[in-house]
Amino acid sequence: MPSNACEFHRDVRNRESVGKVLSLLFQEPVPGQAGHDFGGSTELHPVGVIALGLLSALAVTLPRRFAGLPIIFLLCFIPAGQRVVLATVDFTFIRLLMMVVWFRIYIRREIRPIVWNHLDRAMIAWAVISVLTGTLLGWTLSVFINRAGTAVDAMMVYFFFRMLIRNHHELLSMTTQFLLTSFAVAVFFFIESRTSQNLFSVFGGVPDVTDVRDGRLRCQGAFAHAILAGCFWACLIPLYAMRGFLGKGWSLSIAGGIAAVFIIAMCASSTPVMALGFGMVGAAAFLIRGSLRWLRWLILLWLCVLHFALMKQPVWHLLSRVDVVGGSTGWHRFHLVDKFFAYFHEWWLVGTHGTGHWGPGLHDITNQYVAEGVYGGILRLAAFSATILFAFAGISRSMRLPEAGRAYWLCSWALGTALFMHCMNFIAVSYFEQIVVQWHMVLAVIGSVTLVPGASPTRQLAAMHTGS
Repeated sequence: MPSNACEFHRDVRNRESVGKVLSLLFQEPVPGQAGHDFGGSTELHPVGVIALGLLSALAVTLPRRFAGLPIIFLLCFIPAGQRVVLATVDFTFIRLLMMVVWFRIYIRREIRPIVWNHLDRAMIAWAVISVLTGTLLGWTLSVFINRAGTAVDAMMVYFFFRMLIRNHHELLSMTTQFLLTSFAVAVFFFIESRTSQNLFSVFGGVPDVTDVRDGRLRCQGAFAHAILAGCFWACLIPLYAMRGFLGKGWSLSIAGGIAAVFIIAMCASSTPVMALGFGMVGAAAFLIRGSLRWLRWLILLWLCVLHFALMKQPVWHLLSRVDVVGGSTGWHRFHLVDKFFAYFHEWWLVGTHGTGHWGPGLHDITNQYVAEGVYGGILRLAAFSATILFAFAGISRSMRLPEAGRAYWLCSWALGTALFMHCMNFIAVSYFEQIVVQWHMVLAVIGSVTLVPGASPTRQLAAMHTGS
């Protein structure tokens, strides 16, 4: 499993050097692959530099409907290990490209007013709380700089896609760009599966030789980890289906879905396969959408019965039994959640410096909900949960709009299914690198094309109709 290194551990290691402290401004946790920690040092490949230059040029010159395409290419074909250090400040390629994108927005006067809702406010609250709790916990400049950099990253991605995608037709354009890119990604995964060599290893940040677990290659391409690569493409499949719902034809959507499923299979990980299964459940639930409220309460009631009456272990012990493709670490996931509750007194206020003392291997935080609490206490976890609740509320309100029509309902449901898949992924893995961008993109799209609470539905619908 990847080791999403604790933010505070890195802060402590760099506390004695002002230069290293400044380098944390634009530094994310690096995946826990031995020998691939590039933070604080320039790691450039000539092809990577050329690619970044070309993508930056495209980001400035392409028509607005293609403004996100350079970001898609960078996420899919350039590993996150590529970075440059200028005056001791560390910049990953995705951050550099996002700066170029916002420069484009400024010089081309493409800032589009948005209808503010509770999801936007929850995102800002999450960013502010992340900075404040980290600073209060560490009381060091390094912690503040690191959290500020992470918050700025999230806001740049979220509000870029919030302005870029204003209606389902603009979302369709972005989805088609992802779909066409998936064919090229599938080719690279096929080559990796046949040769056991990751062609993207020349850039750094990914291993030269593909990881093997229980005799199966776990291909990852340019992504930070095989699990995250599979989850990345699994969560795009509902958006591919949206193309058919909008009458753009099913042939290309089905082909893109097949490519995504192929990538998932090459990752040989349980979590993406489970995400695909949850996606099918979410899609099928459309047929009983009128009864979902009662179904949710029944599921909650059944979990309570299991926890208090039928199971000797707590209900989250069910995580230990998950193993779809073999070699899964379900018991580790259960143990982490179990200790998360046991050590509530330690992290609830502003978080904790680390989790290694909770038990063997528990420095590896493979649960996004646990990570939110560990990094920022109950307030950060609450703000993170609020973004999810408001996003689901936006889907729900859109489904109750009778005059919207079946196509709008199906598209909204596709977004809800993608959101549901991400939420299920969070139980088994904590996000970092490429998939974080996709997560913030999904939230931004929901904020734009659904009726999220906190704003007038009339104004929200008008913004969708006037967006072009």
